[in-house]
Amino acid sequence: MRLSQMLFVTLREDPAEAEIPSHKLLLRAGYIRRVGSGVFAYMPFMWRVLRKVSQIVREEMDATGAQEVLLPTLQPSELWRESGRWDTYTQAEGIMFALRDRQERELGLGPTHEEVITSIARDMIRSYRQLPVNLYQIQTKFRDEIRPRFGLLRGREFIMKDAYSFDVDEAGMKASYVKMRDAYYRILQRCGLEFRAVDADSGAIGGSGSQEFMVLTAAGEDEVLYTEDGKYAANVEKATSLPPDAEPSSFTTYEKHHTPGTNTIATLCSYFKCSPTQTLKNVLYQVVYDSGMTVLVLVSIRGDQDVNEVKLQNELVKAASEYGGKAILAIEVPDAEAQAKWATKPLPLGYIAPDLSDDYIQQTKNVAPKFCASSIEPQ
Repeated sequence: MRLSQMLFVTLREDPAEAEIPSHKLLLRAGYIRRVGSGVFAYMPFMWRVLRKVSQIVREEMDATGAQEVLLPTLQPSELWRESGRWDTYTQAEGIMFALRDRQERELGLGPTHEEVITSIARDMIRSYRQLPVNLYQIQTKFRDEIRPRFGLLRGREFIMKDAYSFDVDEAGMKASYVKMRDAYYRILQRCGLEFRAVDADSGAIGGSGSQEFMVLTAAGEDEVLYTEDGKYAANVEKATSLPPDAEPSSFTTYEKHHTPGTNTIATLCSYFKCSPTQTLKNVLYQVVYDSGMTVLVLVSIRGDQDVNEVKLQNELVKAASEYGGKAILAIEVPDAEAQAKWATKPLPLGYIAPDLSDDYIQQTKNVAPKFCASSIEPQ
C-alpha cells in the first residue's frame, strides 16, 4: 500500500496526557490513538509491530512443544468462586471488571485465565499419560487500573501472552518451567531488550514461587535490585537484605521525655541528637478480611527502615483463618475518617507508644486489636 493511502496522522506537539517518551512518540507518530482512559486503538503501523512481536513469541513457544489456544474473555463468576479468587479480584485487588447479564448472572472480563484453563483441563485430561500438556494464548486482557498511565505500559485493556502447564509431578512441573524460562530469554533477546529475570512476589495469582522478566527502563514503576555478577536479582517487594549496622548508642539510662513536635523519626533524632538506627517506630494498619472482620495491626520497625507492605500482607494472609476469612480485602494506614467507622475518638497517630491508654483499645467496635507495640524512644 502507498503511504498516501494509509490512515496515518502525526502530531506536532506532545499530547498533554503523555508522561514518558514511548507514550509521546507512539501518539505523535500515529501508532496509537487514545479512545478512553487506559484504552487505545492500534493503528496500522502499530498493528504491524504487534504482529511481528507475536510471531517471535509464537515461534519460541511452539519450539517448546506448547500448543496455542484462544480462551474466552468473558468468564463466569462460578469458576472464580470455586478457586476462592472472585472476592480477591473484584474487591481486594479490585482489578477485575465485573458485570451482570440480563439473567442476573455474574460475569467478569478476564484479567488472567487460570480458572478457565484449569476447568478445561479438568474436563479433557483423563489420564496421566496425556501429560505433560502446555497451552498458551495471545489474548486481550482487562484490568480496572485505578490510575491508567504511561500509555501501553499501564492500560485497562492490553494484549498478553500467557501459558499454563499441566504435569504429572513436581519434577515435571520444574522441567516445564525451565522450558518456559529459556523461551522467555530467547524472546526478549530477539526483541533486542535489556532485561533481568528477578525473584518476585506471586501476588493474587498465588503459588510457591515467581519470577518476573523485567525490562530495564527509567519509565517503569517497579524497582529491581540485582548484583553485577548476575547471581542475585529480585523485585524490591521480594528482595531480602541485611540492614546497616546500628550505631552504638550514647544513652546509658531509660528516661521519659516530653517530645513536642517530633512526629517523625527525623525530628525525633534531631531532638535527641541520635541516629535513626537507635530508634523504633510504630505504624498502625487497618486490615479488612473477606469475612468482614477488621483487624488493627501495629508494626514496630527500626527507625531507619520502612514497612514493606507486600511482605506484611503476605504474613497477614497466613492469619486469615483466625478471623474467619481467606483473603484480605484492604490494608491501609487509617486516617481520622477511617477510624470514625470503629472508634469514638481518633488514635494519636504519629505518637503511638506502648503506654497507649486502654480507652483507645476498649472503644473499638467489631474490631480485633492485634497489637505488637514498641517504644519509639531512643534505645
